[in-house]
Formats: sequence, structure tokens, C-alpha cells
Amino acid sequence: MTLVLKARPVDAAALAPYATVLQAADGKARAFPEVMEKGDVPGAHAFTILCPQPVDGAVRVAALERHPHSTQSFLPIKAGRWLILVAPKTANGEPDLGGALAFVAGPEDAICIGQDVWHAGLTVLDQPAQFGMIMWKAESAEDGVLWHLDEAVGVEF
Repeated sequence: MTLVLKARPVDAAALAPYATVLQAADGKARAFPEVMEKGDVPGAHAFTILCPQPVDGAVRVAALERHPHSTQSFLPIKAGRWLILVAPKTANGEPDLGGALAFVAGPEDAICIGQDVWHAGLTVLDQPAQFGMIMWKAESAEDGVLWHLDEAVGVEF
């Protein structure tokens, strides 16, 4: 049977074990050290503008990724709805789909995914988008681990 997750609105408390919601809820400037946290191998921060195209049809996630040496932040510049899907790790480091969570984010939602957290790649839903991405770029170590799922995970909104 195919796993289908029901995406819910962004919830900072539910995301907290996996990601930080980047917001200044009180209207005052706030620093987010986790966004600029130095990776555990030599490297530098990189800022990239991503231009993803929307998913056509049903949302099915066939792979998850993690970055053992860095955090990865996504800041919408021009966006509609987009998907945040995170999963805990099993004892041997594989994604635990039984604990996976899906959230539907909007143009006002920015996040910093924690170091070594399994997550879906950036997936936009309604329209072509532009996102700023800030990530530590490791010089010497592999920092992008991709896990192809045996069966794609469906997401409902």
C-alpha cells in the first residue's frame, strides 16, 4: 500500500525537531544563527536563487535528501504554495517514513532545515517560483545524500 501523507499548515512546534520556521513574529528584527551556522567541514556559505516549476498533477515524492554537514534554508521570493516534507532517521540512518510529516507552506513561510535531516527536494505547487537558498557548501566532504524510496510517498492537500 502506498503511503499518503496529509499536508497540514506550517506549524513551528511540529517542525521544530527538523527545521526552524524563519519569522519575526513580534515584528522586531531577529537573527537566526542556525542559517549561518558553520558546517563541520571546511567550506563557505552559498546563496543561490532557485527557479522551480510547479508539480503537474498529484504530488508524489520518490526520493528524500539530507545534508550531513550543513543546514539548508529556503526563502520564498516569488511563490505560491509549496511543500515541506521531513522525516526522522532510523537507527541505521535511513529515512523513517512512518514518522514523516508534510506541510503546505505559502509565500510568507521561510524555513531552515536542520543539519542531517531527511527532507523532500523543493516542490512548488501552484505557479513557477523563485526561492533564495542559503547553504553551507562543504569543500571536501559529500554533503548531499539522496535516498530513492522503494515506493513514492503521496501527499494530499
